Amino acid sequence: MSSLPRTTRSIESGKRKSILRSFSTLLVLVLFAIAGLTFCGSKATHLAYVTTGSGVVAFRIDNSKGTVTNVFTSPFLVGRATFGMVIQPSNRFAYVANQGTGTISRLDIDLTSGVLTERLPRTPAGLSPGPMILDSGGNFLFVADQGLNQVLVFSVSADGSLSQVSSAPLGSVPTSLTLSSTGFLFVPVPNLSALYIFSVSSGSLSQVCSSSGPVCLPFSLNNLGSSVAVDPAGQFLYVPNPSTDTVSGFTIGAAGTLTPVPGVAFAAGKSPAAADVDPSGKFVYVVNSGTTTISQYTIDSVGDLTAITGTAPAAGTNAGFITFDPDGKFVYVGNLGSASITQFTISSSGALSSTSNILQIGSAPRVLALTK
Repeated sequence: MSSLPRTTRSIESGKRKSILRSFSTLLVLVLFAIAGLTFCGSKATHLAYVTTGSGVVAFRIDNSKGTVTNVFTSPFLVGRATFGMVIQPSNRFAYVANQGTGTISRLDIDLTSGVLTERLPRTPAGLSPGPMILDSGGNFLFVADQGLNQVLVFSVSADGSLSQVSSAPLGSVPTSLTLSSTGFLFVPVPNLSALYIFSVSSGSLSQVCSSSGPVCLPFSLNNLGSSVAVDPAGQFLYVPNPSTDTVSGFTIGAAGTLTPVPGVAFAAGKSPAAADVDPSGKFVYVVNSGTTTISQYTIDSVGDLTAITGTAPAAGTNAGFITFDPDGKFVYVGNLGSASITQFTISSSGALSSTSNILQIGSAPRVLALTK
């Protein structure tokens, strides 16, 4: 039996109960705060995934400030030599091309934690699948098979499973895929100085011929770079020319044929590697792998380009690709030499300004994919 007086024991008991009530209240408040952060996080942030040769690195990006936070459970290991990656419009799942195994992995996305979970089995996709792209509705997946020199097309079911529906041969190695809103697929093959153009209908590919001769030939473009860019309306095509330090512009006809815009070629920086048009269709940007600069242009009604004056924005070394955030607020440039991705904002004039936010990858980034 305790030697404390009854009154003292009563006071001590009351204090313990008060402390327990305070602790319980604090715990409830903390749990509500965490739940609120999680709920708001899905609204205030989105996810960024970067493929490297050895896995997928994940980040969370603040929608307002662009600040970057590492998803601590990444990198996520998928197949061997991961390359292309795309995210289905619902943000429920993503696809990754495994060059080392000739397969495509389907990954479920946990939007709260950022964790990627693979759902087996993997889908066979030629010999060495690389770049990939989804149509705007997320109904068809296009894959550049760099081992067998072909384009593969898969239909996407409601549960995310893939079924191949068509394919098209190419003369040599495809280096990228660009899909226009008007239903044309552009596939550069720099080894042949050739640009393959296909019309797309329900996943079927029909090559657009460069002439009316007996053989359907791709479009011959000297100094063709590894990627091309199309404006959101599907009117204009822009092609970096790394050997001449220029970018060429073309109008896209109703049948997919190309006509050079006035001026034909526009000056860029040293060894332009990739180009992209912003979501508004007003500006085109070209990353120059021979320097750290980005060339910036405005687009007029006929597709002609005018350089945006001022100091050229700088990225990292050996820039290899450029990607726009889904809401168009941020622009990302992948730096193969710096093993990083630089973030920029776009002003009303189209000029890019670097933020202080950099995605540190640790090895050369191959593709950046973002949730909405």
